[in-house]
Amino acid sequence: MVGIASLGAEQAFRLAAGPSRVDPWTPAYAAGFLLAAELAWWSIEPRVPAWSDTEVLIRRVLAIAGCCVGGALLAVVVVLAAGAPLHGGVGLELVGAAAAVAAIAVVAAVARLPAKA
Repeated sequence: MVGIASLGAEQAFRLAAGPSRVDPWTPAYAAGFLLAAELAWWSIEPRVPAWSDTEVLIRRVLAIAGCCVGGALLAVVVVLAAGAPLHGGVGLELVGAAAAVAAIAVVAAVARLPAKA
């Protein structure tokens, strides 16, 4: 918890004290937050006997690494989009509204999936 708080405080300080442009380190921070959250969850998750299997451990580590890389790539896309010199307008507002509706639809679809035990 102290690590996540320190990482968050450092990023907040960098954004507040830095120039008013897009921070190129954001993808690294995104991957760091995701890695810290995954490892924190892994540390408090109930233990199961299958985790002593090396193959399961390797798959889990690769899955976490893949999630961190995916999160960093998504953050790169967001940073590039945020830094793009676009001028507003009705079309851009419609794209933003459609993206918000799509995001809510994805969250609703995921929430309706049955839980697997």
